[in-house]
Amino acid sequence: MPSILIVDDEKSLREVLEILFSNEGFDVFTSKNVSEAITILEGNKVDVVLSDLILGKESGLDLARSVNGMGLNIPFVLITAYASPETAMESVKLGVIDYISKPFDNDKLVNMIKKLISKGEHLREIPELDEIVGNSSFVKELKKKICDVAEGDATVLLSGESGTGKELVARAIHRISKRGKNNFIAVNCGAIPSDLLESEFFGYKKGAFTGAYSDKKGLFEMASGGTIFLDEITELPLNMQVKLLRVLQERKVMKVGSSEEIDIDVRIISATNRNIDNEVDAGRFRKDLYYRINVVQIEMLPLRDRMEDIEPLAKLFLKKFSAQMGKNISEISYPVIEILKSYEYKGNVRELQNIIERGVTLEKSDRLLPGSILGYFSIKNNGHDSLLPELKVNGKVDLEKVLETVEKKYITCALNLSNNNQSKAARMLGISLRVLRYKMSKYNVK
Repeated sequence: MPSILIVDDEKSLREVLEILFSNEGFDVFTSKNVSEAITILEGNKVDVVLSDLILGKESGLDLARSVNGMGLNIPFVLITAYASPETAMESVKLGVIDYISKPFDNDKLVNMIKKLISKGEHLREIPELDEIVGNSSFVKELKKKICDVAEGDATVLLSGESGTGKELVARAIHRISKRGKNNFIAVNCGAIPSDLLESEFFGYKKGAFTGAYSDKKGLFEMASGGTIFLDEITELPLNMQVKLLRVLQERKVMKVGSSEEIDIDVRIISATNRNIDNEVDAGRFRKDLYYRINVVQIEMLPLRDRMEDIEPLAKLFLKKFSAQMGKNISEISYPVIEILKSYEYKGNVRELQNIIERGVTLEKSDRLLPGSILGYFSIKNNGHDSLLPELKVNGKVDLEKVLETVEKKYITCALNLSNNNQSKAARMLGISLRVLRYKMSKYNVK
């Protein structure tokens, strides 16, 4: 039986909606405010939330924010008489799926809710999405977008910083699509020398040039029937962009040394970590090609903008590397989670994966502890210095001074990692807040 939580401060509307959805076979929960709704969500399985935008002094967005913070992957619909553009933008960021305007048609509302629940159940049944991990509203929307895009055959452009998972998304789109049983060919456009691009992309005939001792299929021909993923497409030189544009328009390729064209049936997914609009404006990327590859664009958010995804990703990587290395590390300690959440990932998900791999390699117990990962952060935060000072013994050693230097470095590092949150820093260091403040005062750490 599907379940719905109805949140409205008007008793009469709550009762009308409760009767409506009960008659449709729903298990109905009702609440008049945000705190009651959160209590219901904490103790019950809820498939969809239907909330009024205005809840007395509170807002449906307050509830959406709480649901988002709880990491609950629940479709969220707002009822409103009027939604401003600002409210609409914020609601999208918080994972709100749709609005229903007052006065609303009962049948349309019920059909909307049923479709949302059906779509959510469909997503849970798609194993190809299992590697797209996270609790953020971005990840929830990304999974839906992947499924929507996979139904068609339009070209897709994935944009975002390096390490955000663009190839992972491209593979998921391919596997879910009708082309999923055929080849997925991934190409790093920046890794192929410019003088070899044409022969690599389109193949060549025997005798086309010195060393061409037999015919060779190009990457596009190899991907025919499936998908070709052109990573870092903005690295292609302009002369190759012209040839790629023709392939997109004609769906044909011509091998180097041949005068005959070959039909290809291939879906093209491209990716770039650059601002492609800037590349077009600067004349480094053809505008006509940009329009061809940008039928559907998916922008990948950096990890620092979706911090709620860090813990589930870290646990996924822990399970992966623990199994690979034959270790029995089943948990990540609380201080490690706090350290990971306090760091800005310039390398995004790929950097988080490297940190966990390093930690699993060094860890000797059955839990990932701070000592196994702190070395990574000390290198990142102090250039190439470790947390320990370089000791040069020239006669007498002032051990007390050495220990003071070590303590001061650990305290400074913990404060940096916790964005100067002293409570978090104390937990990382395994000392009380009172002791931390005493040592900060003693060593004049600001």
